[in-house]
Amino acid sequence: MGNKCASDNSSQIQEQPGLTVFVKSAQGLPAKDWARGTDRLLYVAVGTDVGSDEFFKSQIRKNVVDPVWNEECEVLAGVPLIVSIFQIVGDGDAEVVASAILDLASAGIVEFNGELPLEGTGNSTGGVLSLKVKSGDEYPAEQDSEFTISIDSAKKKTLGLHVDGLDPEKLFVTGVKKGSALDLYNEGHPENKVEFGCFITSVTTQEAGSSGCLGAGGGSSGSQTGAQAMEKILKRNPKQVDLVCRRAQQFRISLNMPEKGGIGVEVPKRALGNSLIICVVKENGPMQSWNTDNPNQTVEPWDRIVAVGGQQGKVAALENLIKTGQTSGRLILTIARMAPEVP
Repeated sequence: MGNKCASDNSSQIQEQPGLTVFVKSAQGLPAKDWARGTDRLLYVAVGTDVGSDEFFKSQIRKNVVDPVWNEECEVLAGVPLIVSIFQIVGDGDAEVVASAILDLASAGIVEFNGELPLEGTGNSTGGVLSLKVKSGDEYPAEQDSEFTISIDSAKKKTLGLHVDGLDPEKLFVTGVKKGSALDLYNEGHPENKVEFGCFITSVTTQEAGSSGCLGAGGGSSGSQTGAQAMEKILKRNPKQVDLVCRRAQQFRISLNMPEKGGIGVEVPKRALGNSLIICVVKENGPMQSWNTDNPNQTVEPWDRIVAVGGQQGKVAALENLIKTGQTSGRLILTIARMAPEVP
């Protein structure tokens, strides 16, 4: 669980009403002063100011881009908190990479489960800190990872959904056509948008009846996979369709690359679209080494590479970025996968 609250504040916490904070992870941190051949050492601290009056310091995470902590501490209730991420530099000192403000009292709430924007030197980093806070025995519920949408186009307007069906069990959304039926749906439902990066696990149409309900665990005909059967239904541009969708989960990884050889995965020979789907993680390669060192962020078959060094693009562009980036000795990949079901 990491280090518990600092001893200077422990008596205060026992005497006053408190909250429990569970720090999950950070995403989108800048790669501050991470030179080739050096280690990146990150920890998170919770206090009333940056670098002082700290209730808690986490364990150190080594050579990660989007660190995962999953550590818990007790803090005072009703006090605005600063959650800071530090990087230990060569001389042993710690420098602030980014910080987030947790002020539940100002928001008029006593519990929280979500993301806080991260700032660095007064400016947004574009990153987020994921954490949850409870005042009682249970944390607030997680956001549901799955949602269902219904499209009913009386004029049979083009659905406008572009998907990749290389995964045998689910479809990966590669885009939505502007002005299409789905695009209009997204405009009216910003909380449940079907967009690049999310997944579809079931497709049901009135025309298909019960056989239209396909996807993870669904049926298929002949040698078709569930994903191929779903894609076939969508290509008919049905007048009415129900889609069961799952949000994406993304994280970045850092691979130490040898002078020769690839990243240590197998991908389809004729991959298309704007992501590289991983079919196999090879033994003794850079990807397997990452998995061994980072059990909380392992890369698995059917995960997708959606960016290289922060750059997105078509499959050919991603493959080229991997080849050219290998010479730097360190390669940063953004991995996307279907978010797990929320219990």
